[in-house]
This record gives sequence, structure tokens and C-alpha cells, in this order.
Amino acid sequence: MKEKNEKIDYKNLNALIQTARVILKILLILALGGIIIFGFIVLEKTQILNILGTIFSICMPLFLGFAIAWLFEPLIEKFEKKNFSRKISVLFTYLLFLLVLVLLVVLVVPEFISQLKELISQIPSFLVDIKNFITNFFSKFSDSEIDIASIQNGIITQIDSLANNITTNSLSGIIDTITKIFSSGATVSLGIIIGIYFSLDFDKIKTIIKSWIPKKNKKDTLRVINELTVMTRGYVSGTLFTSLIVAFCTFIGLIISGISSPLLFAIFCGITNIIPYFGPYIGGIPTVIVAFSISPMCGIIAAITIVIVQTIDGNIINPIIIGKATDIHPITIVISLLIFEHYFGIVGMILATPIVGAIKILFNFFNEKYGFIEKIKPVNDDD
Repeated sequence: MKEKNEKIDYKNLNALIQTARVILKILLILALGGIIIFGFIVLEKTQILNILGTIFSICMPLFLGFAIAWLFEPLIEKFEKKNFSRKISVLFTYLLFLLVLVLLVVLVVPEFISQLKELISQIPSFLVDIKNFITNFFSKFSDSEIDIASIQNGIITQIDSLANNITTNSLSGIIDTITKIFSSGATVSLGIIIGIYFSLDFDKIKTIIKSWIPKKNKKDTLRVINELTVMTRGYVSGTLFTSLIVAFCTFIGLIISGISSPLLFAIFCGITNIIPYFGPYIGGIPTVIVAFSISPMCGIIAAITIVIVQTIDGNIINPIIIGKATDIHPITIVISLLIFEHYFGIVGMILATPIVGAIKILFNFFNEKYGFIEKIKPVNDDD
């Protein structure tokens, strides 16, 4: 009897330790979120955030060039392993990249602009259809004691205002968009040129960076840099690959549904898919609404397409490709998305996951080295 009671005590102790580990993880997540929020508040109050934003904007081609060179480095190294010189490897890599870029511009961009113009021209009639739907919907509740008429008129007034704004500002919006495209094109072109120079001297750059590291810290620092590089590169390449798959599969399904501007909505779904958890809703909901405005069957097929694509991506593709790169708890990702969205908008939501992944790698390194938090191991029942 006594041995049995002792065994039960061990089980209770094990359960208590497991609960403590969960509570500790939650407290760590909350503490990390609090530190990030406090840091952003300090940066915002001291105007450092605005200064950093201005510097980043001015130096964008430089940052973009380094990012391109860093992203292409594994492919360049593969060419070098096949006994090609560094210059030839860089030439092959960037020619391949430019070929894909030119094909994208020639085949996709004209059709994208055409479908965008078509969508803009259909928006006023689309809003009218919504207004008629609302009128018919509220007419079913005409006998209700609630003041349905005022609610209906308020919604219709907002729709009319939106339609007028779209009609008035659509031309200026197109002009602004074209201006931004040309400006971004100039930045990307300059970034590619800078990236070529970075790629040609990437080995020298790595040697210079290593020379800056003190000898006593070199081993640990290089290990952390390697982990950060593997995580970030895996996340970026994996995200681009999954977004491309989502855009392609969505495009096929939207063509079958008969929705107008399928390429436009497919690209929109692919781009928003970069944002974890919230991205599929940002891209999918407007697409389904527009599809239902065309016909119920169109809306149903579009909804089924997006649900199937996002289910496969969320449960199979994303965990395999992105999950291995970051290995971050979903709660941590959601909290980081909310924080970064508040301060940086959509761009912040895109950068939130790799930044938090980098913070996690640094935290694990320092915790392993200095033992901030001792690992709690569950007690084995057989002990």
C-alpha cells in the first residue's frame, strides 16, 4: 500500500512539473511581448523609429542589393562546386533571375493591369448590386419593431459615398499606382546592380565580418550567425515558394469559377498568404465576396477553391517548409503579428515571424550559455 501511494505521489509531481512548464512558456511569451512593446514605445517616443525609417528608405537599394546577394549565394556556390569561376557563377545566377523577371513582366504584368482596370470599372455596378441586396434583405424585416429603415438608409448612404469616392479617385489612384511602380522599378534595378557587386565580393565580405569578431567569441558568434542565416533563408525561400503554389492553384480554381479578373485575385491571395494566419482571410474574403456578387455558383466554387488551397497549405505545405525553418509556437506568432501590425502595418506583419525567429535563436543561445532558465525535466514514473 505504501509503495502504491508513493507512485501516485510521483505521478502528481510529474503533472505539477508539466503544468509549471506550460505556465513558464506562457510567461516567457508574455514577457517577450512586453519587452518588444516597451522597446517600440521607447523608439516611438524618442523619434528614433522615424529616423530609422528614413535611413532605411534612403538606403533601400543598398539593403535590397545585399538581400539579393545573400539570397542567391547558395545557388552561386552550387555553380562554383561544378568548377565554374566566381564571375561566371554570378553571371549565370543573375541572368537566370533576370530571365524569370522579364518573363514575369512580359507575361503577367500586362494582363494584371488589364484585369485591374476591368475590376475598377466594375466596382460601381458591384456596389449597386450590394445596395440592391441590402434593400431586399431588409424588406423581409419591414414588420419588425426595430427601426429598420434608418439602419438600411445608413448603410446605403455609406455605400453611395464609397461609390462616389471610387469613381472620383480611381483615375488618380491608377496614376499614383503607376508612379509607385516606376519608382519601385528604379529601386529594384539599382538593387540588382548593387547585388551583383555584393555577390562578386561576397567571400571578401564574409572574411571582413569574421575579422571584426574577437577570437574568444568567434566560434559562438559564427554558430549564431549560421543559425540565423539558415532560419531566415529557409523562411524567405519557403514563403515565396508556398505563396507561388497558393497563387497558381487559386488561379486555376478561380478560372473554373468564372470570376472576373482571376489573375488579379490569385496574385492578391498569393501575396497576402505571406502573412501567417491572417493572410488567407485578408486575401480570401474579398475574393469570395466579389465572386458571390457575380453568381451564387461562382461564389461557391471560389470559396471551395480558397478553402481547399488554404487547408492544404496550412496543414501540409506550410508546416513542412516554414515550420522547420522557424519552429515558433502559434501563440507567439499571433502576438508578434498584432504588435508589428500596430507599429508597421502590413509590412510589419510580413517581417514579424522572421524577426521573432531571430529573437528566439538569440534567446536560446544565451539561455544555453548562461543558464537564465533551467530546463525542467518531467519525473519518470518508474524512478
